[in-house]
Amino acid sequence: MNLHLLRTFASVAEQRSFSRAAEAIHISQPAVSRAVRELEEQLGMALLERRGGQVRPTEAGAELYQHARAIFALEQSAMADLRGRQGLERGSLTIGASRTIGTYFLPPVIAEFLRQFPAIDVRIISENTELIQRRLLAYELDIAFIEGSVEDSRVEEVFWHEDELVILAHSDHPLLNRKSLKASDLDAERWVLREQGSGTRSVTLALLKQAGVKVDRTIEVGGNGALVQSVAAGLGLAMVSSVAAREHLSVGKVNVLDFPDRFKRPLHRVRLRNKPESPAAQALVAVADRVASTFLPGY
Repeated sequence: MNLHLLRTFASVAEQRSFSRAAEAIHISQPAVSRAVRELEEQLGMALLERRGGQVRPTEAGAELYQHARAIFALEQSAMADLRGRQGLERGSLTIGASRTIGTYFLPPVIAEFLRQFPAIDVRIISENTELIQRRLLAYELDIAFIEGSVEDSRVEEVFWHEDELVILAHSDHPLLNRKSLKASDLDAERWVLREQGSGTRSVTLALLKQAGVKVDRTIEVGGNGALVQSVAAGLGLAMVSSVAAREHLSVGKVNVLDFPDRFKRPLHRVRLRNKPESPAAQALVAVADRVASTFLPGY
């Protein structure tokens, strides 16, 4: 299969437009049309369908597009590997991180990595866990760090760090005056939860259920900042990473409930099994594992 034709087809499938594809890969629109037509003739099937001025992949085209993404990701890995053998003097790395990790855990890792390898261009994509998993499976990331686990055989998952979670309440909340709370003491409380797809949300609900706490009243917010600010405004209780809680506890608007259970969750680094790990990604893993050992638990 001619890779030039495949690359041209993949650009049209991604852009959903012959003209935008031509701009993206810097060739003329007639050349794009010829390349797609030639690929369809070679394969003996239609790959794109045109309806009402829109271009969409056929069923076969959609399947080929996914294979094309994998092929070009492998191509990029090969080039990164060759560049890496020049001593990591150049190259790029795209890292995905769930929001808690991207905000509180990853910055010192990247700082140390760039101190050692200043010529590497680093791009960080921080979204909730579900969206990071999607990007990983779409070959958009070299490596990712997430809360919880991925149940997909295509993904290699390695334990990275253990994160302690605490229950935050408004500084004037009456439960702060009680020691060694029971699960039933929290049953009537309203809980502030992260959005659907968030690893923190799913872990919070699972751990509270495991502890015997009933969660009947909830408020949903997007992001850790909104979560803590909602607690500070007295909207309810929230479970957050102790690392995320530290900076807010010093302000005095929130505090940690004295609940007897210790809540912990694993943080993992993940990668695609069939995508070779570049030297830059390997170097990042080594730095991440070393820096993780210095993270301070507790609050």
